[in-house]
Amino acid sequence: MSKFKLLSFWLLLIFGTVSVFAQEYVRKEVEVPKVDSGAITIDGMMNEPEWADAAHADLITNSGYEIFALYYYRDGLLEPDFDELYARMLWSKDTLYVFMHWDEFHNDSTNLYWNGKWTGDQLFISLSDRIAQNLKGWYDGNSYAAPDGPYHYWVLGPEMTLNGGDITYIPEEFRGATCQDDSQKVFNASDYARWAAVIDTNTGVWDMEMAIYSPNVNAQSCLGFNIGGSVGSSYTDAQYGDAYGYFTWQPNIPDDPFGDPYGNGDPGYYNLANSDYWAVLKFMPGNDDITRHTVDVPGVQRANIQIDGEMNEADWNNAADIGMITNSGYEIFSLYYYRDGLTEPDLDELSAKLLWSDNYLYVFMHWDEFHNDSTNLYWNGKWTGDQLFISLSNRLGVNMKGWYDGNSYAAPDGPYHYWVLGPDMTLNGGDTTYVPDEYRKCFDMGDSIRVFYASDYAQWAAVIDTNTGVWDMEMKIYNPNITNQSCIAYNMGGSFGSSYTDAQYGDAYAYWTWQPNIPDDPFGDPYGNGDPGYYNLANSDYWAVLNFTSPVTAVDPGSQAEQLP
Repeated sequence: MSKFKLLSFWLLLIFGTVSVFAQEYVRKEVEVPKVDSGAITIDGMMNEPEWADAAHADLITNSGYEIFALYYYRDGLLEPDFDELYARMLWSKDTLYVFMHWDEFHNDSTNLYWNGKWTGDQLFISLSDRIAQNLKGWYDGNSYAAPDGPYHYWVLGPEMTLNGGDITYIPEEFRGATCQDDSQKVFNASDYARWAAVIDTNTGVWDMEMAIYSPNVNAQSCLGFNIGGSVGSSYTDAQYGDAYGYFTWQPNIPDDPFGDPYGNGDPGYYNLANSDYWAVLKFMPGNDDITRHTVDVPGVQRANIQIDGEMNEADWNNAADIGMITNSGYEIFSLYYYRDGLTEPDLDELSAKLLWSDNYLYVFMHWDEFHNDSTNLYWNGKWTGDQLFISLSNRLGVNMKGWYDGNSYAAPDGPYHYWVLGPDMTLNGGDTTYVPDEYRKCFDMGDSIRVFYASDYAQWAAVIDTNTGVWDMEMKIYNPNITNQSCIAYNMGGSFGSSYTDAQYGDAYAYWTWQPNIPDDPFGDPYGNGDPGYYNLANSDYWAVLNFTSPVTAVDPGSQAEQLP
């Protein structure tokens, strides 16, 4: 009996053994309706009928408060200096529409005025499709992380900016996107957003309408989101030289606008320095959207799972269970590939288990081929023999390039897939890959090709028994959007190779995919495309959505540095 086990171990900087979960906190969730692209004119006026059905963020209304604010030298205030403060949200693919209504008390000590950052009225609009990643904490807006995030726009009167339009220091891990020799840059909001303001200083009304590009805005996706800023007072500023009265939407104590929900003392901290408490926007499908398959994935303490190719930890008993081929049915779309006499795919069993911890997805893949039939387990490089694709994306609004190259230049955010060949987990089979313009960073090479390495983002181990046809693969995959209440797109696919058919026809690469499929009809074509591989290699529109639930509180939270690649 031939049995072997292979393990791959990577830098401790990437993979600590300590489980890390953010403080247990239930984020506010808001369902955002879809709007037809082009239906909203960005003119600073909420006059389209679509806004009537928009999602609400009601910080201050005549019925109550959902805000944490500061007095700032104005201890006699009974309420923040507003008649109204609220936002409305809509979406179309890769675009979030936000309408912000700001109505200060007329003729009181405040009035609307802007005098640059940290003085007067300010507005922060915060976004993230990397909910597991926090802001740097430098009060600079994290603008080098745009458009994925976490970062915020700094809105000053009619101007929407990133870091107020100032030069921003770029941390080393973000410099690749700038392709500059130095470590500073001015980031421009106009690269990602359109906006218009209508301001009436006589009535104290400031309306701001925004269309913001975010690559994760699509049906069934989710986005970290917050609103904050400052209520300025020209009177107090003249008297004390300081009147920057921070406020934030999340977190708050309902109907207690000056109540401090966590004893931090600073509402601005939750927009400028920390994103752990931001709300989650959930984008509701429109009538013409594909309904993606959804799976709830439970959390696990990171230290509990050892990547050794064996599903022997008790936590796997509670994992999400995906049965593509089981003794009770099929959840797979597969091809015959020269084997038209097949009554079912060449497997006894094909299944996966899923768990998560902050920043990581754990996948256990079980592949059991018919023993002694025409197939057997064999790998002979890309496009020949058995293959496995593991696909991820926290950018549901962006599709794959369609080049059948795995989209590996988009890792770790996605959409992209790992190409697993026997004991080896790769990006594009380990081959050099052409890098499209929008994905080129400051590589050490002057041309546009590069080899991308799975070991930069993943850890894995395989247990393979060629006598029984069993191939087990255990994986730990880094993705910056994996945390409680977040979601990512996910798929599995590959090929059932046949050495017999390969020898006879020179081709036995039988594509299969988990999504989409016709339940219990493994050779049924759900959309008439004819090619299961298309849905993993070239198109990500039909990938499932994993919803991350049930966090496990770690005994020792460890250090943030251990999470980051």
